[in-house]
Amino acid sequence: MGKHLNRAKAHFGADTRGMLEGGRYALLHTRSLEFDDLRPYVPGDDVRDIDWKASARSGHVLIKRFVSEKHHKILLVADAGRNMSALTPSEEAKRDVAAHVLGAIGLITLRRSDQIGMVYGDTRGCVNMRQRRGETHIESMLHRFYGHTLDRPGPSDIVCQLEYVATHYRHRMLVVVVSDEPEVDARLDDVVTRLAARHDVMWVMVADMPALGHANGYDVASGRFVLNSAVLGPRVVAAYRRAEQARVRDLREFMTTRAVPYAVVRGSSEIRARLVELTEVFARAG
Repeated sequence: MGKHLNRAKAHFGADTRGMLEGGRYALLHTRSLEFDDLRPYVPGDDVRDIDWKASARSGHVLIKRFVSEKHHKILLVADAGRNMSALTPSEEAKRDVAAHVLGAIGLITLRRSDQIGMVYGDTRGCVNMRQRRGETHIESMLHRFYGHTLDRPGPSDIVCQLEYVATHYRHRMLVVVVSDEPEVDARLDDVVTRLAARHDVMWVMVADMPALGHANGYDVASGRFVLNSAVLGPRVVAAYRRAEQARVRDLREFMTTRAVPYAVVRGSSEIRARLVELTEVFARAG
């Protein structure tokens, strides 16, 4: 297993049983290699499935029937822009937590043989990685995503990536968005409404380090310094906290009214608990 998947496994664990079971959309019905029983041949059956020995014994042409499996088609949509350079409340780089979340979802798909792809990028555009199966494919996606976040990324704009998906992906699938907490505006409203009408959408948001309560820092998006609470004074701090409460409330209402399950991850140690909650919501939708 590659280094990115191993890092995700260290935080998420190896037990993925029961995760992403059910769900309404994006199911590919295939057969497994597990034999179920025999049934009479009917025109249109694949002749390769004929059990010739059983047919000879019974005097009738019999077909092998296999256990049916359901596989999801999953698309990861990830912010690889400048916002991922910031810190989380756990003091990890957001790019690291995001990569661990993406890797954890990849680990879930391995056991199920789901197809998984990724769209990532920043305000300059998107990189599209086609849906495939397998450990090597997932490790490659994580490697390319992580490399983009390190190599002079552009400003973050997750709506840019979502608009690409809404335009280019027509068949129903499970779309898992991994970004920071988005700003609720008309652009976000339009693209989420379009996506949710066609796909199952889940959102994992990587939280920012609180702007107050720490030494002077800077905003990675703008490069401007952020003063600490001692310099700003109690009135400014109180106004900031009211604005933060309103932002969180607006975001919660936005996701709830559009039936988009979401989770806020404050550090890698929370990934398993938050993803278990999200996958349980997905299973209940099935």
